Amino acid sequence: MTPEEVVRAVLHLSEGMTRPVYRGQANAKWRLQSGALRRLASAYGEDLPEDEDELRKLVDRYHREQLIMPMTVMDGSALSELQRLSVLQHQGAATGLLDFTEYPLVGLWFASAEWPDKDGKIFIVDIGDHEIVQNARLMRDPFSAEQAVVYFEPDRSLGARIIAQQSVFVISNPVVPDRFVKSAIVPRQSKEQLMEFLKGLGLSESTLFGDVPGLAAANTARSKLRITTPLSPEQYRDRGNRAYQAGRFDEALVAYESFAEARPDVAQPYCLMGDALAALRRFEEASVAYTSAIKNQARPIYLGDKVLVSPEIGKVMSGPLYYNRGNVRAASGNHQGAVVDFDMAVQQGMDRKKDVLYNRGNSKFAMEMFEAAHEDFEAAWLEREASSSALAMGNCKIMMGAFDEALQRYLNGSAVGPQSSAAHCQKKCRTSPTAFAYIERERFSSEA
Repeated sequence: MTPEEVVRAVLHLSEGMTRPVYRGQANAKWRLQSGALRRLASAYGEDLPEDEDELRKLVDRYHREQLIMPMTVMDGSALSELQRLSVLQHQGAATGLLDFTEYPLVGLWFASAEWPDKDGKIFIVDIGDHEIVQNARLMRDPFSAEQAVVYFEPDRSLGARIIAQQSVFVISNPVVPDRFVKSAIVPRQSKEQLMEFLKGLGLSESTLFGDVPGLAAANTARSKLRITTPLSPEQYRDRGNRAYQAGRFDEALVAYESFAEARPDVAQPYCLMGDALAALRRFEEASVAYTSAIKNQARPIYLGDKVLVSPEIGKVMSGPLYYNRGNVRAASGNHQGAVVDFDMAVQQGMDRKKDVLYNRGNSKFAMEMFEAAHEDFEAAWLEREASSSALAMGNCKIMMGAFDEALQRYLNGSAVGPQSSAAHCQKKCRTSPTAFAYIERERFSSEA
């Protein structure tokens, strides 16, 4: 099977599920069994209780005596028992939790990463089926419950890998009944090709185990060392693009910074850095990045083997760059600088004139320039009627004491419906695609 066929088969199994979660195991012969149960079976041998109620009690005692009590003594924090078990599970401890993920590709990675001579297997459980599933957070004692399937979503603050893997734990209680689980084989012949496919999508040990223990485990004396050469500028760019599109903005920023170091006199890497910094809400740093892009507009793009020197393209990208910098300046509270940038964006003939006018009006409103703000909102309304512009004009009239006119503006807005305008950076900074978009991808949209 090709990687695409494997992915398609897994997605087909989850069709119709409300909220599927996935678990990959590298050996298809392994049972869907928790580490705690495997450890207890090894210790007790034939004396391991067969009765499920007795087995639940045994797992519960194991958790408390072997894991929770010692960890409580060590850290003394106020974590709940399930939170402690979550941390221990991701550090390699044998608990009654089964690692699942909301990302099918992550499940496939675990099914393919080891045992190349064995078929892998991926398991799927629908935790959105409330007839058979219960949320552990709503239960007093989830490990002793008789509910068929119990799941627990760990706090994202408990570790970087929990975020990277979009972890969800299914409680092995003491086992997950087969009738509630779907599964698919990952053929051993497909594993190597599938791993290369997933690597191309940005999945690797470094992205899935992005914490100190994961870094250490990936670099032990027994770990195979791959001799690598420095990435090319376009590889840094492409790595950043993949990470950005997957929402891993910190990782994207690191790649874009390396791209900028390799091509410091080109606008493109600084614009990409600005996008990533804006997504991370590091607005002042984003402003600096966009400033560097503006300074290098005459050399706008790196095409893989050469830098394009094109004042024409630089002029095309100028408006969006000033617009982007205006947005992040406004988001950091520098509304005076934002207005200057929005003025430049208008002068450069940026296509999304309504968006620029609307955001400039917001910055003027923030500086209590209500009459000037109203002019911008009215100009945005004339470009395209939208309820957001009408609401903004009404707010300006309120601040100017013209209540009857404000009411009329509100009524005008209600007549055209909730058509959105460009969202200002007060809540979430949004930037506009530059000239790079036609070569790579449209990264942002200013339309809500």
